[in-house]
Amino acid sequence: MRFSYKSKYIEFKPRLVPLVSFFIALGILISLSSWQFKRLKWKESLINLRITNFEKPAKDIASFKELSKNEFRKVTVTGNFLNNQEMFMPALSKNGNNGFHILVPLKTSDERYYIFDTGWIPLKLKEKSLRLENIVNEVKQFEAVIRTPGRKGYFQPDNDILKNTWFFVEPKLMSDYLQIPFVNEIYLEAVSNGPGGYPIGNQTRIYLRNNHLQYALTWLFLSFGLIGVFLFSNLKIIKK
Repeated sequence: MRFSYKSKYIEFKPRLVPLVSFFIALGILISLSSWQFKRLKWKESLINLRITNFEKPAKDIASFKELSKNEFRKVTVTGNFLNNQEMFMPALSKNGNNGFHILVPLKTSDERYYIFDTGWIPLKLKEKSLRLENIVNEVKQFEAVIRTPGRKGYFQPDNDILKNTWFFVEPKLMSDYLQIPFVNEIYLEAVSNGPGGYPIGNQTRIYLRNNHLQYALTWLFLSFGLIGVFLFSNLKIIKK
């Protein structure tokens, strides 16, 4: 293909192999950009669902027929903690401080057992003897958030039952470890702090990192750059 521009003749005649390679690379970049835009929409819907559920008023846990389909809903549940069977989950607080989440079995009046994340404590308070005033021993109504157990992350360590250290909630293994028949499909996270301010509740993370827009735009701009490079590398000025 030839055309004139500012009194010059310019020829655009790409070779077959570079042309095929260009279209393959361009297709990949555009596909990646499109996929990230779809992920962006999915992530926004997921965040909005979390926020919507979390902002609804708390209901009695017995009123839900399918607890696992109501993640991030607030519930009220009455029972007592089995405080002699604490489990420790290393975690950062919302402010980025090192510590542990204290997971305790909650026994309800109808003989159901839930894994209850009572909240976060700093490293220095791991020993129960240092936080006796922060422990609830009586039967009480608690407000909590429904959570569903997640899968082990790719770089996440396995749970260590020998050290009673849990990197993620794993109801079946926890049931075997404590010999308690936990409700497997969900666990609960405390909304409020414990007595005296510890453990610190309200550790539920509603918002998710959402970088899909910048990823989508990056792939899109790379595709534009590829087009520009391909065009200019295949233009040739022809002398009259």
